Order: sequence, then C-alpha cells, then structure tokens
Amino acid sequence: MDFTEPDHAGGASPQAIADVMLQIAHIADSLGYTHGLKPSQWTALRYFAGANNSQRTVSAFADFHATTRGAASQMVEVLVGKELLVRVPVPEDRRVTQLHPTPKALELLRHDPLNDFADVIAGLPGDDQYKLAETLTSLLRGLLEKRQSV
Repeated sequence: MDFTEPDHAGGASPQAIADVMLQIAHIADSLGYTHGLKPSQWTALRYFAGANNSQRTVSAFADFHATTRGAASQMVEVLVGKELLVRVPVPEDRRVTQLHPTPKALELLRHDPLNDFADVIAGLPGDDQYKLAETLTSLLRGLLEKRQSV
C-alpha cells in the first residue's frame, strides 16, 4: 500500500496521511504490551517518572491523560499493586499524596518500548525530525481543540 500517492491537487491525500498515522499509532501501541504492562500503564509510568513533585498526583495525571479521576485512580492502583508506584504523603498538606516511581519502575523504564519507536525517529535526518515534531505538534493542538469543542 503506497500512502504517498498524490491526491487530485497534487499533494498527499489527507485521508492517506491519516491512514499512515493510524497505522503508526497501532504499531506503537502494540509495542506497549510488554514486561507485563499495557500501553496506558507505560504512559502512566513515564508520566510519574518525568513529572515534578507537584504534578505527581492522580488529578494531575488524569488531566494530562485526558481521562476521569476514577480511571486514573484505577490505573494508579494497578501500578501500586505491581510495586511500580509508591504513595508519598506531602508533609505540608496531609490531604495530598504524591506518586513516585519505585526503583523497580525506574529499571523497567530502561526497557521502555517507546525507545524502539524513538530509535526509528532518531534515524531520520535532523531537519526531518524538526519538521515532523513541528507538524505533529500542530496536529495534536488541532485535535485537542476539536475535542474540547465537542
């Protein structure tokens, strides 16, 4: 299947581009079923490993992941149960609990399946990487705007 065939205006068909992006998303997603985790659990681990302390809460993760607090809480419970996240009370405010990755999680993240995806991107010429990042950022913003207006 050749997704680069021009449309009637001589450019790449937006539908063909969307199809390629969907295929990439499916492949990237399928890479996430490894080490006993699901793709969404990898996303949560990456989030908590990279977030600053004030953002290491269920609510902040739910906002980032565009999900409900309940769904985010269930995901956190699974990761706590797998001993990949630990709850740490905030001394200044006992009502707030932060979530920190455990050493086991940090070791697991060294084998993050997203690294394979990033390696393919790293093989692109620098200018192509920049253009890809710029284009994907624009697409993401557009999709988020559409999602918010629904």
